[in-house]
Amino acid sequence: MSILHRRVGAVLALAVLSTTLGSVGVANPASAAVHRADLTVGLTVDRSRIPVQGETVMTDMTVANAGVATADGVTVTVDLPANAYVDGEGPAADGWQCALSASLVCTHAALPAGQKAAPMAFGVRFRPGADGETGDIIATVSSTSRESSTRNNTTRQTVTYDAGVVYPDLYVSSVVQIPGYEVLAGDWVKHPMHFANNGTQTAEDVRVRVVAAAGLFGGVGNQSDPSWKCTTVATDQEWECVNGPLAPGAQTPVLSFSGQVPEGGQPGDPLPVTVTLSTSTPGEDPRGNTYQGGFVYGTAAYLTGRVWLDADADGQRDPEETGLSTGELALSVLPSDGPTRNITVNADGTYRVALRDGQHELLAELFSTTYRFTTPDTGDDATDSDVFVTFDGPDQQSAQSEVVQLAQGAETVLDIGLVSVG
Repeated sequence: MSILHRRVGAVLALAVLSTTLGSVGVANPASAAVHRADLTVGLTVDRSRIPVQGETVMTDMTVANAGVATADGVTVTVDLPANAYVDGEGPAADGWQCALSASLVCTHAALPAGQKAAPMAFGVRFRPGADGETGDIIATVSSTSRESSTRNNTTRQTVTYDAGVVYPDLYVSSVVQIPGYEVLAGDWVKHPMHFANNGTQTAEDVRVRVVAAAGLFGGVGNQSDPSWKCTTVATDQEWECVNGPLAPGAQTPVLSFSGQVPEGGQPGDPLPVTVTLSTSTPGEDPRGNTYQGGFVYGTAAYLTGRVWLDADADGQRDPEETGLSTGELALSVLPSDGPTRNITVNADGTYRVALRDGQHELLAELFSTTYRFTTPDTGDDATDSDVFVTFDGPDQQSAQSEVVQLAQGAETVLDIGLVSVG
């Protein structure tokens, strides 16, 4: 066989071998690397220089999959310097589960190619430090899937203590809702507040803008400290109050608003109160300057009944005996945990008042020489009188019911029978 024939045969054999190997899919390392996940992590802070007294730095973190395959078992670990810690409970974002230990560790389910996970935000509180001292916030993302590159899996932000950084930092330090978060129409409410300066510079003034549900507050309550100077911006709805100066670490005297809950709300309807702080001192940190809260309408318990004229003085309300409304009778209810509340009696002698659940007493004052209270607890309980005399004078009687337990959404009936005298 000639040399030429041998060469041709060898070439044909190599071609066949190449075709055969190609048909069974010999891996191409460069091509395989492309078809993988590629996680990236981003980290930003709202300030990189903080006062030496320490500060909370708000941190935003993003994670994305820039690859062409799904990343399974995504984990982000945030390491903090020794002089810092996560402020509060840590981030809360859709799809993430986070736990605090020596580091902040957050896990995420599979992240498809080209997708971004929900961003996370959290505060990092730096303790006091020395001028020029630095601390690094380091975020590292990983996956149980193989990645085409891990060079973009770690990022950091450096925070520096700077003695030249000074500013006031106002915040709402305390709010109390009286009598509580859930209220009823007619309740008297109070909303005492304190404000503080967490900054490193005196706030020359503290300006408080209060916006409340229409008709909730009548104005500044008498329990407010007289050092507050308040003006009405919108009647029964908006006010601006000024106090100060306020030194670093100091708290203002109490500022309180009060009023009576308006009628017309349904259980669950909000009665919002928004409080916004400001100061004329430049450089003030606006974070924490707004409080949004207030009250919500609760579910009432009802006390109801009828005042009637017991014509035959037998202690029972007979079918033909009518209701009675007289200016000589005053009704009120005394809850076990609050002030007395007056009750309006309708022209037909009926009354109905919405109250909080709990223990209550019905009080009745009769200023009359014409009427007296009838004998209570006689015969059928559904049609008898439920108040007994506690004071008996020539032109005045006082009476009250037994203590009754009212329940939310339920009605309790207490009737009052009067007899004619003279």
